[in-house]
Amino acid sequence: MDCRDVIDRLSEYLDQEVLLAVREELEAHFADCEGCRIYIETLKKTITLYRSEADSQCPEQVRARLHAILSIEYRKK
Repeated sequence: MDCRDVIDRLSEYLDQEVLLAVREELEAHFADCEGCRIYIETLKKTITLYRSEADSQCPEQVRARLHAILSIEYRKK
């Protein structure tokens, strides 16, 4: 399993929707790959922070700016 395979399966891994054998392969990769290990830990922290702030409301001005930026990036692709 290489880094690209890991990234393709991260959602399933975090949602605990992968087979045990795949989970073990991913975790073996994390043990050997510092970049992927840092990536998954950062992603887990981001999810935790998001969930802890889920009740907070994003100010409309910030929401509009974020939407505009995402629209621009989407059009680039």
